[in-house]
Amino acid sequence: MRSIQFLGLLASIMSVLCLFWALAPLSPDSSASAEGASGLFLMFVVAPLFGFSALLLIPSSIALLNVKLRANTYFCGKFWYGVWGLNSLISIGYVFVILYVGYIYLTLKVSN
Repeated sequence: MRSIQFLGLLASIMSVLCLFWALAPLSPDSSASAEGASGLFLMFVVAPLFGFSALLLIPSSIALLNVKLRANTYFCGKFWYGVWGLNSLISIGYVFVILYVGYIYLTLKVSN
């Protein structure tokens, strides 16, 4: 469980760093090809990293609410509780984004 939580945190950090790395050089004067390449990078690298992180963090953060599971997987100590807390906040953010995208999808589908 510790490796899943740490790998999920690492994937979310890497996706944010890749996001900034891809979008930092863009400016209003950038060419369309540079903007298109950044969009492809976001679509094929950053979005899957966020998805991988969400698939790891949401179920494992919920599973760690069980005290017996935390004891069996040696998930104790200030560091691991801090990782779990941070990942729980990230998981809540992922859930809100998923709900928002679902709401937008349903709203546009019903209005059409």
